[in-house]
Amino acid sequence: MQQSFFDYAMQSKGGKKTDAFLAKMKQNIPFDEIEKKLIEVGIYKPNEGERGRPSIKARILIGALFLQSWYGLSDPMTEELIHDRISFRKFLDILEEDDIPDETTICKFRNALIREGLLEWIFEVVKKEMEAKRLIVNKGTIVDATIIHASEPKKRQDKESGKKTNVAYDSEARYTSKRGRKYYGYKYHIATDTNGVIKKLKVTPANEHDSNEFEYLTAEEKRAIFADSGYMGKERKRKLRKAGIWCGIIERRVRGQKSLRKKQVKNNRRIAAIRGLVEYPFAIIKRVMKFTEIRYRGLYKNSQHAFLIAAAYNLYRMKSLIVHHVV
Repeated sequence: MQQSFFDYAMQSKGGKKTDAFLAKMKQNIPFDEIEKKLIEVGIYKPNEGERGRPSIKARILIGALFLQSWYGLSDPMTEELIHDRISFRKFLDILEEDDIPDETTICKFRNALIREGLLEWIFEVVKKEMEAKRLIVNKGTIVDATIIHASEPKKRQDKESGKKTNVAYDSEARYTSKRGRKYYGYKYHIATDTNGVIKKLKVTPANEHDSNEFEYLTAEEKRAIFADSGYMGKERKRKLRKAGIWCGIIERRVRGQKSLRKKQVKNNRRIAAIRGLVEYPFAIIKRVMKFTEIRYRGLYKNSQHAFLIAAAYNLYRMKSLIVHHVV
């Protein structure tokens, strides 16, 4: 049988790094389990497309969301690059006869998952896969938080009074200050293992203090907890010690104390070397995956989207852990 140009093009290699990365990701994403769940809840019907045509394959739709997350793509750009990049088509297993989802289809599919809370479920499924492969280390939990920006409210002038008032694009986003700068948006609170794998996640308005989510993020930890000094408190330290959990929270000077004791300084240095690992997920998510700004309105939608970002990051991290045999 003569090979079509499409078949020939799909066999040829694109960029080596991209091909290698996406090949690994394709092996690690639990496509079959996710598709089964989508059929179960009625989001995906394999043989019911528009006007009698077969619907776009679930694998293509699921894969498109992960491509968006890894490469920081909008819906229109995702559609464009699936058309344009051979590496993306190979990752999605697109055949010559397959339809490519347009930006509206991608948006509707993601919104359907958000409505059903399935992006959180996908995060848990990916985490379960990592646990099965022994890629999550049970040697302690590290907690931290970061701010993700939202579009700031703009001024609107009242026609009658002439006064300008704020018009909030997102009524649930909030302002906060950090190191003398003002920020508007949400705060992502995460708990990771000591390999930098995200185990737990919660999104709150930006003005919520980091330490408020400490108990939620560490509820399942029985061995050790690491965090910066913002999480420190005498009562919290006592509770951890009483529970037999090693307190790896960096200590700070208390009122009336001119400087830390030598033992405290030494302990802080040891803790900082481990605690700093929690910065790795934030660095990858913001710098590599280019996720620096909120894309939705409201806490629920942004929380669900955060689970997709965390699942995509964990898959990214899984690749490195498998290569280096960090188990």
